[in-house]
Amino acid sequence: MTTSRIRIPAKRLRSATDTAPRVARYLALEGRKLERLLRAGRPGAVAGSVAELLTGRNPYYEYRLEDGRYQLVETNGHELVVDTDDAGISRTLLAYGVHEYCSTAAFERELERLTEVVEGPVRVLEVGANIGYFCTIEAGILGDRARIHAVEPIPSNVELLEHNVERNGYADLVDIERLAIGDATAPVEMELSTHSNQHRVLDSSGSGATGRSSSDDGDARETLAVEQTTGSQYLADRDIDPASVNVVRFDVEGYECEVLEGLTDVLAAPGPTVVYVELHPLELSAAAKMELVDRFADNDFEVVSAVRTDAAAGVDDERRWHGLECDVDDFDDLRRAMVESDHSIELIARK
Repeated sequence: MTTSRIRIPAKRLRSATDTAPRVARYLALEGRKLERLLRAGRPGAVAGSVAELLTGRNPYYEYRLEDGRYQLVETNGHELVVDTDDAGISRTLLAYGVHEYCSTAAFERELERLTEVVEGPVRVLEVGANIGYFCTIEAGILGDRARIHAVEPIPSNVELLEHNVERNGYADLVDIERLAIGDATAPVEMELSTHSNQHRVLDSSGSGATGRSSSDDGDARETLAVEQTTGSQYLADRDIDPASVNVVRFDVEGYECEVLEGLTDVLAAPGPTVVYVELHPLELSAAAKMELVDRFADNDFEVVSAVRTDAAAGVDDERRWHGLECDVDDFDDLRRAMVESDHSIELIARK
C-alpha cells in the first residue's frame, strides 16, 4: 500500500515562519481557530480549515458552492443569505460561519452591557451595513429596544441587507437607506471590489482616501456614483439627537476620518456610547492616524478591544475570519500600534 504525504506549500510556510515569535503566533492562532470551530459544532468548517491550511484548497467551501449562487448560512443564531460571487464576507461565512470572531464576541458583550445601562431605546448607526451580519447581531441582542439606522451605498449589498433583515424578523427594528456617509453632502465615486465588504470611496483624482487605488497595481476596477451625506446631516434630517446614539459601527476602507468628521456631536455626547471601527493604517497618512486616535482620546473613550487581522500571524487572505488580539490597553498603545502595524486593526471603544 502506498501513502501520500500532505505538505504545507513552501511559500505559505515561509511567510508564517520567518521569525520565531511569528511561528508561535501562527500555531497558537490556528489552534484557537480550530478549537472554536469545534466548540461551535462546525465539523465541516473544521475539515475545510485543516485542508485549506495544508493544501490551499477548502473542500467544504467548494462543496457549498455546488448548490447555486445564493446560499443560506446559519451564523450567530440567525440565517443570512450570502452571494457566492462575493470573495469577501460571504465566502468567510460560507466556509467558517463567522466573521471577525474576536471582535464580534467583544462587540456582543458591549451590546449586552448597553441593555443594562441604557434606559429605553438603544440607537445604533450602521455605516456600511453590508449584507446585515452586524445588524442582525445588534437586533438580536437589543431586541425590541433596538433602533438601528443602517446605511449602505452598494445596490447588491442593499438587496441582501433588506432580505436578511426581513428574513430574521427585524424589519420593524432596522431602517435601511442606500447612502454613503462621509465629510460632505455630495455624490461620490466608489471603487467596487470583488469583496463586498471592501468597496471604497475615491477622491476627485480617482484614488482612495490617501491617493492610492487598486489601479496602481494594474487592477483597474469598476466604479459607481453614490449619494453621500454627513453623519450630522443624516441625524438632523431624521430629527435624531446625536446624544441618543449609543452605538456606531463602520468599516470604510481608509475613509474613517471623513466619517468621524460628521459625527463629532455623537463622540462628544456623554454616552453611554460604543464605537466599533476597523482602522486601516496603510490607507491613512501619519497625520490621519493620529487624528483618528485623538478623536477618541479627546472625547474620554476607553479601549475595550483591539484586534489585528489574522495576517499578522502569517495567515493568508482567504482564512482571515478570527483575528489576533493586540497588546493595546489604552490610546497611547493604540497610537504606537497604528504607526507600527501593516495590518488593519478592529477597534472597539466605549464611554
